[in-house]
Amino acid sequence: MLLHHVQGMPDNFSRHPLIASAPAWAPKFVRSAMKALLAGSVCRLLAVSLVMSATSLWSAPIPGIPDGCATRCHRSKARDGVVHGPVASDDCIACHNPVGAAVHPKQQGAFRPVAKGAALCQTCHESMASKRVVHPPVGGGECLSCHDPHQSANPSLLKARGAALCFGCHDAAAFSVRHGHLPVTTGECLECHDPHQSDSPRLLRGSGAALCFRCHDEKMAAGRSIHQPVARGECCDCHNPHGSSFPKLLRNAYPEALYLSYEQNDFALCFTCHSRQMADDRRTDTLTGFRNGDNNLHYLHINKPDKGRSCKTCHDAHAAPQQRLVKERIPGFGSWDIPIRYTKTDTGGTCVVGCHKPKSYDRLRAVSNP
Repeated sequence: MLLHHVQGMPDNFSRHPLIASAPAWAPKFVRSAMKALLAGSVCRLLAVSLVMSATSLWSAPIPGIPDGCATRCHRSKARDGVVHGPVASDDCIACHNPVGAAVHPKQQGAFRPVAKGAALCQTCHESMASKRVVHPPVGGGECLSCHDPHQSANPSLLKARGAALCFGCHDAAAFSVRHGHLPVTTGECLECHDPHQSDSPRLLRGSGAALCFRCHDEKMAAGRSIHQPVARGECCDCHNPHGSSFPKLLRNAYPEALYLSYEQNDFALCFTCHSRQMADDRRTDTLTGFRNGDNNLHYLHINKPDKGRSCKTCHDAHAAPQQRLVKERIPGFGSWDIPIRYTKTDTGGTCVVGCHKPKSYDRLRAVSNP
């Protein structure tokens, strides 16, 4: 055929720069056309046309990406919305090093990573494994467990978005609860956790209540008396940070109603720390300090078959402006908030409240109230 190798063309023509620049995938007939052109074939015009068309095909750049690997063979590595910097700038050899005598792309092994695992990433990025707690993929140098090295449709070259990425390793079922923490339900795990490292347990972005107060109002922990878990910053003593089957992410039952018939299990959250028997006996000199002589005033308020008071009627679970976590006002009665004025003494106290006459109590000498 006319485009086949032209007889009599010198052997060294195959090393001509124009021929040598043709990629390995260039059709054989185009290579032959180039050789024919250089040899002075009578079909010079046709050969010129074929060569110009082919060379423009393999050298045409993709808009926004410099000529090179990403424009010739590896176009699919730079198509997504977020492209790794070296890929976007066509600086493939920043990560891939040409080695040995292998010819690319005919032979495998022509390029190898500049380094292995995280060591490769750290040729540009700072180490993410210097703090006390390190995410296992980071500590194991497995950056590619979460990140794609070339491109991604997600920010930071992540392989998935939000919690979907976390659930590639963590059990999603463990976070499927009736009442979920908002960052969990919206898939924003990184609101509380750092994905690489932290000086706090569980990769948390802060320690104790300081983390909670990044979103919640810290005024809830201010008062004359402060609940001990709150004072220690141990919010998770009462709340599950991911979610719960109980309202307000509570770890156990806590009555929402102001009035209810008494069942010990309804107060299971409080009884995690406080004595479960504190409201069981009408008379006691040990179960509670809220007593008049041996008359158990917790029993008096709570242990009723129809209209027992819940803890929240008088106490604030976080902090209060009065001693013993006693509120100043009790909401929930229409437009009227019942006022409470509580005065503590060394052996008892006095309560002036809108729902009954002033009452005093003393653990050593029982007070006779009108």
